[in-house]
Amino acid sequence: MQIRELNPTENPRDLATVTAAHARWVADYLPALPDAGEVRIRHWCTSGYEQASQVYGVFADEHASEAQGVAVYGYELTKNLNLAYCDLEVSAAGRESGAEAALFEHLMRRTAELGRSRLATGIPQTMEPLPFAEKHGGKVTDTAIMSTLDLTAIDRAQYEAWAEPTAKNSEYTLVGWVGRCPEELVESYCAAMDAMADQPIGTFEYTWAKYSVDRLRFGEEMRERLGVRLYVQAALDPAGNIAGFNILGCYPDEPERIEIWDTGVVRGHRGHGLGLRVKAAASLWVLEDRPSTRVVRTYNNDENEWMLAVNRALGYRPLVRFPGYEFAIAD
Repeated sequence: MQIRELNPTENPRDLATVTAAHARWVADYLPALPDAGEVRIRHWCTSGYEQASQVYGVFADEHASEAQGVAVYGYELTKNLNLAYCDLEVSAAGRESGAEAALFEHLMRRTAELGRSRLATGIPQTMEPLPFAEKHGGKVTDTAIMSTLDLTAIDRAQYEAWAEPTAKNSEYTLVGWVGRCPEELVESYCAAMDAMADQPIGTFEYTWAKYSVDRLRFGEEMRERLGVRLYVQAALDPAGNIAGFNILGCYPDEPERIEIWDTGVVRGHRGHGLGLRVKAAASLWVLEDRPSTRVVRTYNNDENEWMLAVNRALGYRPLVRFPGYEFAIAD
């Protein structure tokens, strides 16, 4: 086996290699999902704010041009300094040939080189991850559930009713924007984004960053460069501060799909039905503005009972579970 570092964000040949390997992995383990577009792959492989990303491919030998699998590996530069994380995608044939083990052992060595003691990853239940995790000493920390919504089948009248003010939330008004947050809402939006810091994550130890204007604008500019479109539906309290929000992202080469990236309600405003209201309003907005959209995808921790209940009411159906594993790295 040969491990090569790839640069799909700059090198078209590497981008094609990663895109093809991802497609084979999806076909083997998540066949209900459509193929990913190249913009999604570039976004997946791009370093974030105060975060480094590297991409590795595993090949049968030095002459092979087709990767048997890929890994997107990352670590943060200012916090969680004992942690690295990865997405590991190796085809069924590659797993049988030992490519998965070779690639993962490379990531473990890389983590040790960085002086980090923990390597985390999520593995879909369809891959039957337990034997792999046990072999490498992994322990389950939490589980995410991927769910999907068929937008063409929703009851629009019901959604419109959910998006309307109720006795519990009539004092809140809805506002939405595409792309960059309006300057007058930036500080409030960053403060509201910090509501994500208390979301359930099982036993996984993770320090959430305080959201800042620099972090927000960095992400917006990166997505603009890639052509990623972001819809943000927010609820404002009587003082004009953001009390809750729903963020959906979509890629230009995936016209039928959109994804919920984050939904949050500030602690002092919970219990008023804002989550249901902003998610219903956002779905209606997307249907109006982007009529090609058919499917919405989202992830929730299995301990997040409140948001899972909201999603079930909206018509989301669970597709696959992703147990999260953590592996201890020796010095």
